[in-house]
Amino acid sequence: MKKKNLNLRESVHKYQANCSRIGEIAELCEKENRERNPEEEAEYRSLVSANQLLRMRMDAASADNLRESSMMDSDRILRETLSAEKKVTIMLQRDIQTSTALEGTGVIPVAEQEMLKPIRKGLIYDKVGINIRSGLSAGKLRWPTHTKAVAKFADEGERLTDSSIDFSKLEVKPERMGIAIPISREELDSSQGIVESVVREEMPKAIIDLVNGALFTTVGTYKTVEGGTEKTKDKKVVGPFVEALKSVKVFAGEVPTRKELLQMKAAVASGIELLAPCWVMTENMKAELEDVKIDEGSGRFLCENDKVLGYPVFTSAEIGEGFVGFGDWSYQAAGFFGPMNMVVDPYTLARNNATDFVLNGHFATVTLRQEAFSLGCAKSKKPA
Repeated sequence: MKKKNLNLRESVHKYQANCSRIGEIAELCEKENRERNPEEEAEYRSLVSANQLLRMRMDAASADNLRESSMMDSDRILRETLSAEKKVTIMLQRDIQTSTALEGTGVIPVAEQEMLKPIRKGLIYDKVGINIRSGLSAGKLRWPTHTKAVAKFADEGERLTDSSIDFSKLEVKPERMGIAIPISREELDSSQGIVESVVREEMPKAIIDLVNGALFTTVGTYKTVEGGTEKTKDKKVVGPFVEALKSVKVFAGEVPTRKELLQMKAAVASGIELLAPCWVMTENMKAELEDVKIDEGSGRFLCENDKVLGYPVFTSAEIGEGFVGFGDWSYQAAGFFGPMNMVVDPYTLARNNATDFVLNGHFATVTLRQEAFSLGCAKSKKPA
């Protein structure tokens, strides 16, 4: 059977043209939000079938061309050399065409693997026992507070002096938080939904990072530039460690001793009833404490089984290197007000042929008892 002559480059171009047409059909169906009609279905099947046939022929042609061209060149050179009665030295050698010749042609299939996602911590505030409320209505959160009543000893028949209880309130209002990511239509369409799924997954996780950072930070201000002038402003949402920094315990060295940690614990335990206490520090500080021996003979270390002095340790980079926090997080309340609104806006950036993904929500947190938290820091991190 005589083989049909097949040009490899032409086959590749035909293969790519078929793929482009399949893409056009897919884009049209997506734009009109429908399935393929009978004509498009027939064309689609025909294109897929043609590509499968082209793939087989290109594979066969590649092998045949290599073999035939090599044999023809060798035969011709050998005959001409022998007819000229010249000395012949035969070396078995051929130039091998590598896969780089097919780079970017689409002939070699690409096996897409799972998307590599950024490394981030989860909802740490959920793990440490913070009282989280969601779906709160608009407005404020309010906690009525009062001082202690004071009793006194008195002699027989002595008139007791009046005692009073002072009432006040603790309020917190929600602050807006959000994220907006504009994406071009070309990027959304060419990725066949992958980019959009990543955006929808990453936006809520960015909110997690924002809340974690607010709750565990020790820095209560940030810098901004307005009118060419740098200004310092207070952060809208912070946790208990910003206030605790004002009375921070400075360690004698870069790593706290067992006695210094016991003093931090005692400072908290003397003021409140411990319900959900834990330590918060960076992973590096935790590793340092795992290498601090309690004594010379027992072989035990200050941090063992993710606990220090019997209380769990949670790590967060947000607290900052060199800092160690201890507290009872049941005295830190937080809440999400209303729903988290995700808006996919294809109209506002229509002139740019782009879609705007916007996520908005409202969050608030308040420290119910500041005495429930203490903060320590390495000697080099001592506040000015």
